[in-house]
Amino acid sequence: MTTQTTSAPSWRALFKGANGRIVIVLSGSIALYAITTYITGAVLPAMTEQLHGDRLYAWVNTAFLAASIVGSASASALASRFGIRASYLLGFLVFAAGSVLIAVSPTMEVVVAGRAAEGFGGGLLSALAYVAVSITLPAELWGRATALVSAMWGVGGIAGPAVGGLFGTADVWRLPFVLLAGVALALALQAQRSVKTEGGGRSAGGSHRGAIAVPSLLIVLLAVSGFSAAALFDGPARLGWFAASVVLLGMFLVVDARSKTSLLPRATYLRGSDLRWIYLLVAVLAGSVMIEAFIPLFGQTLGGLPPFAAGYLGAVPSVGWTTAQFLSASVASERTKRTLRTIGPVVTLAGFVALAVTPATSGLGMLWWLPALMAIGAGVGLAFPHLAVAAMSTGRDEGESAQASAGISVVQLLSNTVFTSVCGLLLSTRIAGVSDPQVMATGLALIVAAGVAVAFAGLRRHR
Repeated sequence: MTTQTTSAPSWRALFKGANGRIVIVLSGSIALYAITTYITGAVLPAMTEQLHGDRLYAWVNTAFLAASIVGSASASALASRFGIRASYLLGFLVFAAGSVLIAVSPTMEVVVAGRAAEGFGGGLLSALAYVAVSITLPAELWGRATALVSAMWGVGGIAGPAVGGLFGTADVWRLPFVLLAGVALALALQAQRSVKTEGGGRSAGGSHRGAIAVPSLLIVLLAVSGFSAAALFDGPARLGWFAASVVLLGMFLVVDARSKTSLLPRATYLRGSDLRWIYLLVAVLAGSVMIEAFIPLFGQTLGGLPPFAAGYLGAVPSVGWTTAQFLSASVASERTKRTLRTIGPVVTLAGFVALAVTPATSGLGMLWWLPALMAIGAGVGLAFPHLAVAAMSTGRDEGESAQASAGISVVQLLSNTVFTSVCGLLLSTRIAGVSDPQVMATGLALIVAAGVAVAFAGLRRHR
């Protein structure tokens, strides 16, 4: 198996012929998952008001996130047993069914069920995109394909608020879910036509590769539920829930390392392996962008911006991520790729530091935030394609590469949950003379600095 590339083919090679048809499925599935995340956030107030579902407000996202982790964790096993095409069809059909269920829901309980279905299908599709890159495309295209796939999160961050804003009223909030179901079915047809059929077990590569790590998955779900529950409490109770969830994550790593069937690749736990440190950098970078969910709140409450402008201020990190990622993916030199993997986290950290030292302003004064927010996303975009390819390249065969690829999505989802919970805790922390955005940026800067330092030290020891 090829583990190093010495040249970067043009974008035309990625979109040409059979590769292009496959890429539509890969990128379209991530865009679908990302856009539904942002759309739901925009229409949730109108949905809750019409269905009288205030008490289940938080569970709309909790069900989605928990089911996403299950779907993502199942991707490698499903692809191994039934092939990439059948797994894609399952993901699109379950997602479409969940969207339809939400569109016709008479109660908030039905919405939660629909969001769980969307989450499972979306999580499966999210992980399959990385698995499919390593299985269906030549190794020299992995960097560009990974950049395109992960850039779809930026597309979701840009398109989602606009679409959600158009339909964020009690009269039309159901319509976006009808559209999402239609797009999912169209992509299912594209997958049926373009993704090759593989026999079950083609990428197995091991006796346990086609199994799902149930004990590890259950512990992860408990941890995720704890992080989500922490947001429902204040004071010591919130800290207690958060601490318990952190302990559960530690327990997950212990159980997963000792289980015959693991959620993360076995190489993650092997002494001398780089994969654990690559995953740590992925977690720190992907999670750090979760600050964008809170920027619109700061823009409206502190800056006096209208909702539309505040929403797009929050999308700036996604714009930085997307732009930098396409530029980064064009790099051919292996030395430059290693440099970008190092520089990217530093740029993200610099963005947080700049935001932390910038006082809260209002109106046009918030333009001072733009460089810092852009840097936070750009650092992720510079490093992420090459971190993903490095993770894929740790596999000794196609099956191990697929499992390492699926692990990227699992790590991302876990990181997003943890960072979102941390942001919620920082939001409720008051320090005299320091604004809420500064408190949040300072806390995240400390976490990013610690994670990057540990990961770089681990990678350096193995050189």
